[in-house]
Amino acid sequence: MTPQHGLFEEPGNRAQYLEYTLKQGVALDDIKCALRRATSRLPNVFIAIAFGSNCWNSLQPLWRPTQLSDFVEQASAKGHLMPATQQDIFFWVHGETSSDVMPAVIQVSQAMAVIADLTLDLNGYKAPDARIITGFVDGTGNPKGDKRHTAAVVPDGQIGAGGSYVLGQKWTHKLPEFLQLSVPAQEQVMGRTKETNIEMEGAAMPTNSHVARTDIDVNDTPMKMYRRGTPYGNAGDYGLYFLAFACEQTRFEHVIDSMLGKDDGVTDAMMDYSDAKTGSYWFMPSQEDLDALLMA
Repeated sequence: MTPQHGLFEEPGNRAQYLEYTLKQGVALDDIKCALRRATSRLPNVFIAIAFGSNCWNSLQPLWRPTQLSDFVEQASAKGHLMPATQQDIFFWVHGETSSDVMPAVIQVSQAMAVIADLTLDLNGYKAPDARIITGFVDGTGNPKGDKRHTAAVVPDGQIGAGGSYVLGQKWTHKLPEFLQLSVPAQEQVMGRTKETNIEMEGAAMPTNSHVARTDIDVNDTPMKMYRRGTPYGNAGDYGLYFLAFACEQTRFEHVIDSMLGKDDGVTDAMMDYSDAKTGSYWFMPSQEDLDALLMA
């Protein structure tokens, strides 16, 4: 089984993130017909699709991913909130130019208008040096080469092989507050240097830094995931759409627990300067399973 087209195509300088909730009473055949139209291939762009738990049950009742469940709202003792805004269907449209991505976005939106309501529509971009709006480089710890597949894709022999569990969250930055910090203080929040992008080590790494709270092991297994999110923004709303793929949904759950300080009470300092606004889990089936699902 092979992952959907475009999962490992980098850099993906332009992206659109679209979340939908299905309308009530739409016939299953109409849903599948719309999804086939939405995902029809276009040149120089990738249209990936993933499904929430309830939607999966409706579209593919013969089997389901073992760990797939809805995102559940959680909060830290300090009041940091990870809200749950679970949606039914997610589209990740990405390519290298806006002129490539936009026709695919229009194709998806026109096909989906009949069967679903659009609940999130974000235009993402990637800077040449992968820096996000805070000025820090994003994705440095992402697995490389074949390790991307190991982290992101359900292995052969397991239910959903070739597919990926997906986490999507819109984060808005409190940019003025963050930039009021000195650069060394910003680096303490993130756990890496700003200009040279060097990760802190040993005693120099703050236990509440973003790196320390997210780069974790559970039972000697690194909770690695493959991140493909980008900054998004306009004059009044800017931040990061966090998009990650993993071979297990529990990897996301462990990292979120760590950020919220569920075990030790230490919360991710990054959350003092960024707020999660959405949260959904999806499953992105392999290309073969997707083709079979839409043609059934």
